[in-house]
Amino acid sequence: MNSKADLQGNLVTCRPLRIGIVGAGLVGATAAIALSRLRGVSVAVFERSPGPRETGAWISLTVSGLIILDKLIDLEKVQNILYRGDHNGTYVTRHWRTGEIIASNPSSPHVANRFHQARTHRVPLLNVLLSNVPQGVIQYDRHVVGHEVTESGVRLNFKYSASETFDLVVAADGLFSKMRRHYVPDEVRYRGSVAYRKLFPQSQVAHITGLHNDSSSWRKDGEVMFLSPLGLGQYGIVAIIRETDEFAETLQWAHSTGKEGLERLRKHFATWDPIIDEVLQTMTDIDAYPLDSAPWMKQLVRHDRIAFVGDAAHPTAGAYGAGATMGQGDCWALFRSLQESYWQPTSVMETDLPANHIPRSRYDLQRALQLYDATRRPFLARVELQIQLDGADGSYISEAADDEEEWIRRFQERHRNQLWLTEHDVEAEFVKTLAAAPVSSSVKNMISPRL
Repeated sequence: MNSKADLQGNLVTCRPLRIGIVGAGLVGATAAIALSRLRGVSVAVFERSPGPRETGAWISLTVSGLIILDKLIDLEKVQNILYRGDHNGTYVTRHWRTGEIIASNPSSPHVANRFHQARTHRVPLLNVLLSNVPQGVIQYDRHVVGHEVTESGVRLNFKYSASETFDLVVAADGLFSKMRRHYVPDEVRYRGSVAYRKLFPQSQVAHITGLHNDSSSWRKDGEVMFLSPLGLGQYGIVAIIRETDEFAETLQWAHSTGKEGLERLRKHFATWDPIIDEVLQTMTDIDAYPLDSAPWMKQLVRHDRIAFVGDAAHPTAGAYGAGATMGQGDCWALFRSLQESYWQPTSVMETDLPANHIPRSRYDLQRALQLYDATRRPFLARVELQIQLDGADGSYISEAADDEEEWIRRFQERHRNQLWLTEHDVEAEFVKTLAAAPVSSSVKNMISPRL
């Protein structure tokens, strides 16, 4: 074990920073890749499932998300599973009845082609991420049931195995995060809409004349139908429609609604663009995802030892299709914050230590988590506010439902390409936060941090 003398002549022992990550989904895997790159760390990821989950719908990858992935892994491995199609990855918005294009959301002209927004599906993306996590870091079938903050760190308690203690715990356990509910006890609630989703071979719809070779969304008064190829020979459908609380209670997350549910969907979209029904006619069932929401965390850290990322911190319930990208942004900000808080001693020597000596890491966790929180909170607050403002805009547009021309005018008037979100530069935001942050004397003088 390494040690050095600080400016007071006290012996300070340096050992790896112990990092525990709860959850091995898209965000947890990204956190594992990023944090494993830090110097002097020991990373363990705990996933309650017995293995990687082979389910999930399509994923939108924004410019921001692709730039972050490019920093962490070989982006060519991701490019191989992406779909952009016509309009170079742009989402096209169509009139619900006519299919006429009424808006589009292109990437900025200066964005390199490899970073243009794209679609894929969850399983191949997760597989690419998992292939970049160091071997042995992820431990499956490890169900975290609680945690306790102690003088020596955060003790994670498991359902079927002994507790383990970490200097830093990263909560990446998603919408139903037990760690978040320990601090924000408000329940997860149904938000009034259900997402019906399905992936199937693209050959299933190859015979449909006039089917668009792009990522299209048909919109009407808060309800949406998405259709798109997704790469790797797959095609995806996502329908978001309003359903009563009573009906939503009969549904199970990610479970098929069967032929009956599919017929219900066809009736709902009977008056929409006929191309939608042609796609639905090729299907035998569709899965339901009742859209739940929970309060967002106003602070992303607790006790200078716990950091929340992804839906565990800000459950978006599918807003903007940017949940995965926002979680990846969290991971990059946390990585850079820890990287900045690492101190390098001027001299290191081996020494024998008393048995009761508590070793320390070379990371100032308090400073790191302050930087992380300060980097991400303003952006996330903007997203949360925008969701509320978009709801008000939706009501304004819906008031013209009986006047098609006015409805289109209002939609185009209020439609915005959310580049501030999809192209948000997390690295630039971190640098700005770092420039404004005071540097403590302990960091300037390379004196031992609090751990």
